[in-house]
Formats: sequence, C-alpha cells, structure tokens
Amino acid sequence: MPTTQTSAKKDEQMTTAKQFTISDNSINVVYQAEQEIGTLKGQNRDNNDAANGQKMTAYGEVIASIAQIKLVKGNLPRSVSKTLRKALLEEAGLKDATVKRYVENGVGAVRLIKEKIGDIPSQYTGSAVVADLVAMDIDSENKLAKAIKGEGEKSKAQMLAEKVVGKFSNKKDENGKMVQGDVFRDGLDDEELDEFQNVMRELMAARKAYRDAAAAKAAADSAAVENDTVDACVVEMMDALGIAS
Repeated sequence: MPTTQTSAKKDEQMTTAKQFTISDNSINVVYQAEQEIGTLKGQNRDNNDAANGQKMTAYGEVIASIAQIKLVKGNLPRSVSKTLRKALLEEAGLKDATVKRYVENGVGAVRLIKEKIGDIPSQYTGSAVVADLVAMDIDSENKLAKAIKGEGEKSKAQMLAEKVVGKFSNKKDENGKMVQGDVFRDGLDDEELDEFQNVMRELMAARKAYRDAAAAKAAADSAAVENDTVDACVVEMMDALGIAS
C-alpha cells in the first residue's frame, strides 16, 4: 500500500486541470492521421490495417496528452474535456462524432492502461501508448472501445445469445470503470423468443438429419469402393493362378 509520501509524489506528477494543454505537435499528428485515413479509405476500402495503424497513432497522442491528468470519478475534469474537445474540433478540424470517440475512448484507455499495466510514467509518449495497447491485443478503435466496455473477450456464441436473450446494462463505478448494471435488457420479446426456440429446434433437427444422411452416404460410398478394390484384387489373383474368373 503506498505511503502518504508516495501518494503525494504521484499527485505532484499529475497535471492539474488548469495546467492542461495539448501540444501543437499532438494536434498535428491527429490531423495528419485523419487525413491519411480519409485517403486510404478513398483509395480502397480494404486498407483496414493501414487505416487502423493511423487511427491508433492518433489515439496514442490523445491518450499521452491526458495520461497525467488526475481523473474525477474516472473521468476527465470538465475544463480538460472542454479544452481537448475544442482543440480537436477547431485545430484538428474533426467532426463532433469523431471528437466524442477520441475523448471518451481516450480517457477509457487511460483507466484501462492503469488497471492492466500499472502506473503511467511521467514521460509517456504516443508510441509508448500504442505499444502498451498492442500488448493488450488492441490495435484498432473498435477493439479499444470493446476493451473499455469489457466486451473484448466475448465469443461469437455469447454475443449472439445476448442479442437474442438480452443482457444486463452497463454502468460506471466510482472510478469510471464499466461494470454490470442493475437492469436486464431483453433482446427478443417473449413471443419472438418462443418462435426463435422453435425455429432453432427445427434447424438443429435438419442439421442432424443432413449430417446423418451425409455420413451414411459417405459410408456407403466407402463400402462400394472397398468392394470394388476387393473384387479387383480377387480377379488379379485368379488371373495370376491361371484360374478363369
């Protein structure tokens, strides 16, 4: 458990809301990255890896810029959030929805890094941020958003089940971390769920019947091939012995 003196030193290293600024270089990196993403998508929609790389470079700068801010219940102080949003809107020229994602995912990433990796160094660079995120298997905005929401490790089966049956809501705890909420939100309604279960049973039966039939046909084909092989061997042996077949 940290001592009061250690805690005091950490607080001294934190940037206060009044001291917060985001450098021109960081804004330029974000601007250039977004321009490059637009070019990549315009050239070829399959340029996902390159576009993701640019996006994570931009996130690295945003996250590094706010990493030393003392969070309030897991969120940025209002004045810091306002300053960051204004810089991304007016100086980097981003759209409102894009800025919203950068700010929300950025502070979420700070919480995530502290939780999974530990204390953030005072000299935290954008490239170090990206390296830490990659170490957590986060190399895209989508993966980052899912990790923040705690959805990064869900299987396809679990996600489908939640869409059909439903799942608990999410809420933030006192540290801003997303945890299970108090409300269960239905997927399909009761009537739709009954229909789904009936269709599911029918499809499972059809799947089993198909596989059984396919297996039976494969077995019959295999037996026929085996019989042909045996017959050919018998004929060959009889010919070798000079016995008429």
